[in-house]
Amino acid sequence: MLTLHALETRPAPAEVKKILIWHQGALGDLLLAGPALAALSRHYAGVRITALGHPERWGLLARSLPLDEVWDSGEARWVHLFSDGVLPPPLREPLARFQLALIFGRHPQTNLQDRLRLAGIPAVHWLPSFPETDGESVAAFQARHLAGLGLNYVPDPFQLKMGLDPKTELPELPGPGPWMAVAPGSGSRRKNWPLAHYYEISRALGWEYGLRVAWLAGPAEDEMLPYLGPLAKAQGQLLLANRPLARVAQVLSRCRLYIGNDSGLTHLAAAVTGPEVLALFGPTDPRVWSPLGPHVRTLRAPCPQTPEAAAGTVSCPETRCLKALSPETVLAAAAQMLGAPGDVGRG
Repeated sequence: MLTLHALETRPAPAEVKKILIWHQGALGDLLLAGPALAALSRHYAGVRITALGHPERWGLLARSLPLDEVWDSGEARWVHLFSDGVLPPPLREPLARFQLALIFGRHPQTNLQDRLRLAGIPAVHWLPSFPETDGESVAAFQARHLAGLGLNYVPDPFQLKMGLDPKTELPELPGPGPWMAVAPGSGSRRKNWPLAHYYEISRALGWEYGLRVAWLAGPAEDEMLPYLGPLAKAQGQLLLANRPLARVAQVLSRCRLYIGNDSGLTHLAAAVTGPEVLALFGPTDPRVWSPLGPHVRTLRAPCPQTPEAAAGTVSCPETRCLKALSPETVLAAAAQMLGAPGDVGRG
């Protein structure tokens, strides 16, 4: 069994009142760590968490975890944790309040761990973000590592608490539903199902099920916007581009169906209560990277070109696998999730 380093300090749960969580990963990586973060909150009863990472992403978790505050990892003050010499008191003093620090990352950061101990944190642990073997989910992999801190748990799907009255109208979704969200992008072009296929299924599902369609695009999809704008307008659909993540989460919570690639927005759709989530995978392995949850279904076009896909690396020169995933296959899966057209009535 993989565990945290045996020589690391393992504090008793009653001794831990404040935890520092260092996680600078992308949105999907942070949400994949949700089961581990929830397990930490349960294990250390009454603990308060300070997060160090991307404020907007961490802000989504504010109602789901005992989160006191979020420190922006992009601030210049943290450079002292990666250099030598004495730590400045304005940095050392707030860090000394923690009894435990957990660093999420792909590789061990020995110097960072040593510097946090120098600041006065007695127990500092590294938790790998990416599995080392094929076929093991991120959630299960992190659970095995957390056994070194005495956490023995079966990962549950991570759910975000929205704090929004379901009757409250959202200006992003004018008029009645039911709504369907489509997110055609991701952090890598090679993980994207062809845009023409998304166009075909959004039109078919909108017609067959009376679904109103909202296209979602973030900064990674800027190059798509010249195409998405006219495409959505021609079909009487919405394009929501570069909206705050909290608003996107609220939009997703009002949708009946979500279809997207292996992306942060797909993990966000799975984490909110509301939509059925259909996730389309090609060069990355859904056994590793798919979100957990009873309302999540994955479709994968096998991609033999990428033996290192379990590590999250996409090396294929072109996405033949995703091009081979037909719109008919995706439509059939969406139909199974939605049921009969007359059954789709909530928006």
